[in-house]
Amino acid sequence: MKETLNGRARVQLALSHQEADRVPRAESFWPETIPLWHQQGLGPNDDVADLFGYDITGAGWVSHEARPGFLQTIEETDAWWSRLDGNGAILRYWKHKSGTPEHVDFTVKTRDQWEDHKRQMLAQPPGSRVDTFSALRRMYEAQAKGRWFCWTGVECYETAKDIFGHVGLSYIMADDPEWAKDIFDTEAELACRVLDHLEASGVRFDGGWIYGDIAFNHAPFFSPKMYRALIKPAHIRQIAWFKARGLPVIYHTDGDFRLILPDLIDAGVDCFQPLEAKAHMDIRELKPQYGDRVSWMGNIDVMVLITNDKARIEAEVAAKLPIAKAGGGYIYHSDHSIAPGVRWESYQFLMALLDRYGSYA
Repeated sequence: MKETLNGRARVQLALSHQEADRVPRAESFWPETIPLWHQQGLGPNDDVADLFGYDITGAGWVSHEARPGFLQTIEETDAWWSRLDGNGAILRYWKHKSGTPEHVDFTVKTRDQWEDHKRQMLAQPPGSRVDTFSALRRMYEAQAKGRWFCWTGVECYETAKDIFGHVGLSYIMADDPEWAKDIFDTEAELACRVLDHLEASGVRFDGGWIYGDIAFNHAPFFSPKMYRALIKPAHIRQIAWFKARGLPVIYHTDGDFRLILPDLIDAGVDCFQPLEAKAHMDIRELKPQYGDRVSWMGNIDVMVLITNDKARIEAEVAAKLPIAKAGGGYIYHSDHSIAPGVRWESYQFLMALLDRYGSYA
């Protein structure tokens, strides 16, 4: 019987490709899921992170907007709001369901407009982009509960597409590479300024969890050549902030990013999350292929969980977890976020399966 460890130790061992007492755990949820679970039997004061022993606590979100926190409603119907945000983007938010806002239009379209936008971005004090008090509170909570505490911020492509949209940004990358590189470098600079601010304020991280969706279900949004020339230098710069302090980095991207996966490892990524099953990402293929070059987090298929079929859920866990956990290098997470269609009873069953299949005893 192995010694029972705390979450911080479990995650550190996993990222070092060593076995702990059990597979570490973390999870993400759609906004509607937990409220529905309270109607299905989850206690009104129960915290799922405490109930199921999640091992990671994030510091909170970071704004990269030129005007952090700005949001103006410009049109409204019974179904949605159209709102202008601090990036000058017009987005449609649905009133009765969650999800990624629909892109309507973007007001930053020319190089001159970008230069003005950039000046506004860099003029904002870093402390206006993050809730420093909340980050400190979360750090102390993580320490008290023995959890791995990490930065939870975004990378340069994710923040740039919020200014220009996927299509507009793609045209810039193809037609004006120098402009694109300036955009990505600026976003990396802004992220590092916020990290410096948090460190100066007393926040101490165990690592970074960087978010940046860079792929469709079948391939990245850009070619490997474009990634290496335009985005990878900015990734290296942001990741270097953590490497200079001896800290590991988890990278989140949806989609199938296998074409640039080796480049991301070369940029300094230590672990990939969430490994979307519907995008052809499969831990059973990836882990043997890359060995101990990188760790993995996720790949338990939400589309299976949402069936609420216990036999299918167990088959999913039984097929993947023994391979994923062998020799360390794996952290449990669903392959995206837990949708409201996953019933409370089904999720409890999943956590019981993790107790059984995820043990190293």
